[in-house]
Amino acid sequence: MDKNQITGIILMVVLYVGYIWYSTPSEEERNAAIAEQERLVEEARKDSLLLVEEEAFQATLRQEEASAPSTADTEAMDPKLEQRFGSLAMAAVGQDQTFELGNENLTVQFTSRGGTPYVALLPKYNRYGTEEPVTLWEPDQSEVSVLFDFNEVNRPLSLNEFHFEVERQTKDALVLVASNDAGKSIRWQHTLIGNSLDSDLSFEGFGYDLGDEFALAWTAQGVTNEKGLEWERQHSSIYYKEDDRGRNYLSDGRADEFEAETALEWVAFKQNFFSAIVSTPEGFLAGSKLTTTVPEEDSTVTMQYAALLPFEATEMGGQSGATLNFYFGPNEQNTLVATGWTEVDRIIDYGWWIFGWVNRNAILPLYQFLSQHFVSAGIIILIITLIIKLALTPITWKNFMSSAKMRVLRPEIDALTEKHGDDAMGKQQATMALYRQTGVNPLAGCLPGLLQMPILYAMFRFFPANIDMRGQSFLWADDLGAFDSILDLPFSIPFYGAHVSGFTILMAASTFFYMRMTMANQPPQPQQPGMPNMKVIQQMFPFMMLFFFNRFASGLSLYYLAANIISMGQMLAIKAFLIDEDKIRAKIEENKAKPKKKSGFQERLEQMQKEQAAKTKDIKEAKKGRKK
Repeated sequence: MDKNQITGIILMVVLYVGYIWYSTPSEEERNAAIAEQERLVEEARKDSLLLVEEEAFQATLRQEEASAPSTADTEAMDPKLEQRFGSLAMAAVGQDQTFELGNENLTVQFTSRGGTPYVALLPKYNRYGTEEPVTLWEPDQSEVSVLFDFNEVNRPLSLNEFHFEVERQTKDALVLVASNDAGKSIRWQHTLIGNSLDSDLSFEGFGYDLGDEFALAWTAQGVTNEKGLEWERQHSSIYYKEDDRGRNYLSDGRADEFEAETALEWVAFKQNFFSAIVSTPEGFLAGSKLTTTVPEEDSTVTMQYAALLPFEATEMGGQSGATLNFYFGPNEQNTLVATGWTEVDRIIDYGWWIFGWVNRNAILPLYQFLSQHFVSAGIIILIITLIIKLALTPITWKNFMSSAKMRVLRPEIDALTEKHGDDAMGKQQATMALYRQTGVNPLAGCLPGLLQMPILYAMFRFFPANIDMRGQSFLWADDLGAFDSILDLPFSIPFYGAHVSGFTILMAASTFFYMRMTMANQPPQPQQPGMPNMKVIQQMFPFMMLFFFNRFASGLSLYYLAANIISMGQMLAIKAFLIDEDKIRAKIEENKAKPKKKSGFQERLEQMQKEQAAKTKDIKEAKKGRKK
């Protein structure tokens, strides 16, 4: 071991010892850490005692036993009640109950603890694989309440701290009231119409004891209603509409938060095909806070939602009040539009810009028309596919005609390539001259292809978002609104899943053969250096679709499968009956014989090309001269 190695080892030991000495806490620091640990333990103990005490206090308020509390119990509660609730103390005492309003579309249960919605069920829709109606949130893990300031106490109060009793109930209306002996009362008047619940809240007899700030505090834990939890989570979020702005939303399927800088017209807790929405005529105030979290470890929960929505109460006849309008129901276009709320139907993700317009104004009306005559959603998908492909037949024919012209010209283009060799500019000028002489436009097939894109992407959005697909079976698929499975795997394949989708396999196979037929009808293209090999892409793309579409709605895979089959049929029919390459070649020769007059733009373009070619030639010659 030489001197340098020994020196290095000594330095390393010194550095290590120095680090240990530096990082070792002093006696004072150790004592402070011990004291902090003891403080945290003591706080935890106190918090535990307070929690037990609070639970006992709340149990006493709720009178869990049917019998009323004894006089001694009431007297013992009075100091705490008055401290926490002021003159509203006795309104906090009562036995927990639930009350119900319902119709064929919606059943809402209300809790006496707050008088607010506790359960929302949709009788027309069942949770996947069960006979249970769809529920919009987990009741025991969710809460709807109103926070308000009461000047007799130094903290905000929540309506869920007070006991409400039935004052009046009819088939579609429920009036709940919480009151004290001093003439103060809080009243809810709930009215149920279809999927809408109109809730009028009023504070009577409070005078100046009532503060000016109110807020709706709503937390909800979404439960799984669909076949695939991951897909359901990816299409769950909070949507909202700001004044003078378009509909917006928090990140789908991910934890996110938002604080509004302007007023909100409405807020929606969206869960794939269903939503719970709230609005108020005056709008929620700026400063509203929205939060979503995703409990990854819990497979029974889709998303946890939270909204704190401040609003203003109106003064009328010595009482303060506000109206909250709720919607509990399906994300169905016409039903949402019927609420009258601006852009609320855009909760349904039919796509942005022209794609959403195509779905809402063309595809959806067509689907609704066909659904009046056909029961099977699968048959409707096939008919829609056929109608779309027939409507696009002129565009398809235009593409084939352009490809056929280019294929006829291919030998002459190859000859020009061989003639000009490495002279790219010369080859380009000669090729453009050939196109002009023959009357062939190499870009003629591009525009028809672009015109098809809105339809293709619109379909990609339409079928997974359309609630009419939900629960509809076709062949082996038991739900066209979710993935189909012909084989459930005992393990999960990364990026693929734990099932095998039959429609996805057929769609991928049809895509492979369709791409082969398409490439066969295109003129052969020389492989450019640095450019991807189209044959490899052709073979890889269908394989990638197996992974991409395996978890998608089977209705979408069925559409693409049918579209590929029809496209291949169109391709064969056009090639057999509408495309005659001999006639195309004769037409090209005829165009060659016609004198062509150059436009001013063409002359300027050719002049620019010649000047560029001359500059390129001079640069090359200069480089050769320097090398010599």
